[in-house]
Amino acid sequence: MFWKKTARVVLHKMGGLAALRSRHRREFRVLMFHSFSECERSNMEAICAHIARHFEPVSLSAIVDALDGRKTLPDNAITVTVDDGYRNFLLHGHPILRRNRIPATIYAVAGFSDGQLWLWTDQIEFGLRHTTRSSVRAVLGEGETLELSLRTPEEKAESTVRLTEKLKEVPNERRVSFLAEFGSLCGLEIPPFPPSGCEAMSWDELRAVAAEGTEVGCHTETHPILSRVANPAELETEIRGAKQHMEERLGFDVRHFCYPNGRPMDVGDAAIRCVRDAGFASAVSCTYGLNTLKADRFQIQRVPFSGDLDLHYGEELLAGLHM
Repeated sequence: MFWKKTARVVLHKMGGLAALRSRHRREFRVLMFHSFSECERSNMEAICAHIARHFEPVSLSAIVDALDGRKTLPDNAITVTVDDGYRNFLLHGHPILRRNRIPATIYAVAGFSDGQLWLWTDQIEFGLRHTTRSSVRAVLGEGETLELSLRTPEEKAESTVRLTEKLKEVPNERRVSFLAEFGSLCGLEIPPFPPSGCEAMSWDELRAVAAEGTEVGCHTETHPILSRVANPAELETEIRGAKQHMEERLGFDVRHFCYPNGRPMDVGDAAIRCVRDAGFASAVSCTYGLNTLKADRFQIQRVPFSGDLDLHYGEELLAGLHM
């Protein structure tokens, strides 16, 4: 603990962060957010003020132009990306980013924005949080089951993580069939539309933020784990089809893509080829790290971030630590 405190003093009071920023000045940072809340606003303000003071915010399109050799990037270039397309970005993220002149790209799930579905990860959380059952036995196929204890809020939260992570590993058709029966497993009805706090931005809202400078990217049609999608036609629907769906609704080109869950094991070569062939200009992953101008524009690394992140830790992440 003493050494940690000493290291923090060196970093934050004696110029250590400035030295790290200088060391990594030629690398660009792509921050990864998911959702925002009212209670995080003051911390988010502080994070954005720090970014505006010490970094050079640029758009994702400017980064892609630099990767293709058409432009140069300033030292300590940075941009913000936001996955999933939750409406809370409009309420609690977009105003702060815009006020600090920090460009952002929001990745919408086409079916979510269209009102056809709500995100399956939120459905899992909803079902396990609201069930009155003290335990459930989740059958995932091929003899694999999970015994989930649900007696306390803490057990429900832990079981939500366990089940969500396991469902990311099964074939996509098995995940879809499991979700169709999930309400019965929990002894309740999963609502057809997302509850408060889980809503998507509408097409009109996406168009409005785009008009103010936010780039709108694609996060598939239904948010599957792409490496678990075995059917090539289904993969095309999730990627090329989602791009076309969004462009028809929005009325402008959708140039950037985000892989759901985004780890190498969750993406796969077939999905990367499909994204490239669909005509996207870039794709971001969930591999953590900074990027050089030699980066593959279809496997851009990101820095995980959130509005409730400890400010000191966030400043260290931005400087290039903890990667």
